[in-house]
Amino acid sequence: MGELSEDDVSLNDLGQGLRDIRSRLDRRETELSELKGQFGTLSGHLNTLRGATDELATTVRSVNDATTQLRTDLDGTKSDVGRLQADFTDFRSQYERDQAVLRAQFELDRITEDWRQKFGNRNKIRSLAGGLVRQLTPKLVRRQVLRTANLRSQVEAHLFHDPDFWLAHATLAVAARLDGDEELELSSMGQAQLLAPGKADLFFALAAARAGEHERAGTWMDGYLQRAVNPDRLGRDFLVVLDAVASRELGDHAHRYARQVMVRWAAEASAGSAAARASVHRWKPQLTKLLRKPGDHYAPLDQACGTRWQELEEGWRLATVATATLDHLRKEFPPPDGSTPASSHPYAEAAIDRLIDHLEPDEAALHTKIEWLRQFVDHRGDEAAAREEQELRRQVDAEVMDFGTLLDNAVFKPSRIALGDDARRLALMQVLPNLRAAAEEITAASRRHRQHAVRIAIEGWHTDLPTDPSQPVDASALADDLEADLLARTEEEAKKVDRNPVRLFGGGIGGAAFALVTPWVVAEALFWPVVLIGMALVGWGLMDLNRVPAQRRRIREAGVLQRRRAQHTLSQVLSQRIRFFSDWNTHLTRLHELRAWDPMGK
Repeated sequence: MGELSEDDVSLNDLGQGLRDIRSRLDRRETELSELKGQFGTLSGHLNTLRGATDELATTVRSVNDATTQLRTDLDGTKSDVGRLQADFTDFRSQYERDQAVLRAQFELDRITEDWRQKFGNRNKIRSLAGGLVRQLTPKLVRRQVLRTANLRSQVEAHLFHDPDFWLAHATLAVAARLDGDEELELSSMGQAQLLAPGKADLFFALAAARAGEHERAGTWMDGYLQRAVNPDRLGRDFLVVLDAVASRELGDHAHRYARQVMVRWAAEASAGSAAARASVHRWKPQLTKLLRKPGDHYAPLDQACGTRWQELEEGWRLATVATATLDHLRKEFPPPDGSTPASSHPYAEAAIDRLIDHLEPDEAALHTKIEWLRQFVDHRGDEAAAREEQELRRQVDAEVMDFGTLLDNAVFKPSRIALGDDARRLALMQVLPNLRAAAEEITAASRRHRQHAVRIAIEGWHTDLPTDPSQPVDASALADDLEADLLARTEEEAKKVDRNPVRLFGGGIGGAAFALVTPWVVAEALFWPVVLIGMALVGWGLMDLNRVPAQRRRIREAGVLQRRRAQHTLSQVLSQRIRFFSDWNTHLTRLHELRAWDPMGK
C-alpha cells in the first residue's frame, strides 16, 4: 500500500505538472491572440497610412505640375516683358531720334533762312557773274550785243549792303570794261584785288580768255600763279585751272607763263625748298620700279655663271631703264590727236564754276552747319553715319598735295590725280629732264656691273667668256678643251678603281682554308654549315676579280653622258652669251631714243 501511495503521488505530481503546462499554454494562446489582434490593428493603421501616403504623393505631383506650369507661364511672361521692354527701348530711341531730327530740321530751316538773309544775294551775284563770263565771246564783244546796264545796277545795289564781296567788284569791273568805263573798271578791279587777290586774278584771267584777250589772260594768270598758288599746298581748284591752262583754253600766253612758273617750282624743289623734292634722285625709285628682268630665258647661262649671275642680272636689269621708261611714257602719253573742238572750253568753264561757287569764309561757317544738319536729317538721326559721310566729303574737298607729289602722280600714278591728258603732259615736261638724267645715271651703273669677261663653270670645267657679243669665241676649241678635261677626269676616276687585296686574298685563301680544314675539327653536325660558309667566303673574294672592270665600265659610261650633257650646256651658254649681252647693248643704246623722245609726238 505504501508503494501504491507513492505511485499515486507521482501520478498526481505529473498530472499537476501537465495542468500547469496546459495553463501556461492557454495563457500563451491568449497572449498570442492578443498579439494577433494588435497586429491586425497595426496592419489596419499601416494600410490607412499607405493610403494617406498615396494621397500625399498624388497631391505633391499635382503641386509639382502646377509649379512647372507656373514656371512656364512666368518664363513666357518674362519673355513678353523683355520684348515689350525692347520694343519700348526701340520706340523711345526712335522717338528721341525723331525728336532730334525734328529739332535739326527746325534748326536747319532757321540757319538756312539766316543764310538767305545774310548771303542770299551773293548767289544772285554769282549767277550774274557766271552768265556774264560765259557769254564773253570775241564775236559778241565786237558786235556789242551784250547789254550790261541792268547787270551793273543789280551789282551796285548789292554792294550797298555787302561791300566786302570781291566777286561783286570783279563782276562790275568786267561789265565796266565792256561798256568802256575805264575809271569804274580800274576802281572795281583794284577793290576786288584788295579783297581777294588770288581769286580776282584768276577771275580776270578766265574772263579775258573768254573774251579772246589771251595776252591779258596770260598776264592775269601769271599774277595768280605767282601770288596765290602755294606749291606746297595744291588743291582741286588748282588742278582744274591747270587743266584749262594746259589745254590752251586760256591761250598761249597763259600756257607759257604756267610752264615758266612750274619750271621755277621744280628748280626750287630740287634746291631743297619746302616743296617736295623733284630732283634727279627723286625719280630714280620710280624708274627702278619700271625695270625689267631677264626672267628664265637664260637658265643655262645662269647656272654656268653661278654666284656671278646676280651681278650680271642686276646690270642687265638696270640697262632696261631707257626701254622701260619709253614704254611707260608712250603708253601714258600718246601723241595728242587734236580732237577737241577749238570752241570747246570744258576746263575753263569748270574753273569758272569752282571759282564763282567757292564760299567766302563768313559763308563757310554757316554752310558747314547747314551741311551737317542736312546729313543728320538725311540719315534719320544716325549721328555716326552723318559724321562719317561729312568727313568723307571734307577729305575729298580738302585734298591737297605738294608740287613734287603732283608731278609724281601725273606721270606715274594717273589714277590718283584728277588731271586731263594735256595737264599731265605739261607736268611731264617739267619732269622729263630729270627722268632723262636719272636714266643716264642708272645706265652708267649698269655699265659698271659689266666686266670685260665672265667666268663660267660647266661640270667643274672653267673658262672665261668675253661680255662683248661681237667678240668672236672659238667654240670648237672650247668644246675640245671641255671634252679633254672631262675625259681626263673620267679616266682618272676609273683608274682609282682597283682590286681590294684584303678582299681578294683574305676572302679567297681564308675561305678555302676555312672550308677545307675547319670541318675536320668540328662535330659532324656542323660539317656542312662550315663548308658552306667557307665556300661563300671564297666566292666573295673571287668576285673582286670581276668588280673592277665592271665598275670602270660604269664610270666611263657615266662620263660619256656627262660629256654629252656638258657639250649641250656649252652650246647653250655660247648662244645665250651673244643674245644676253646683245640685249644688254640694245637696251643701253635706247638711252639716245629717250633723250630724243618728244611728248608732243613731233
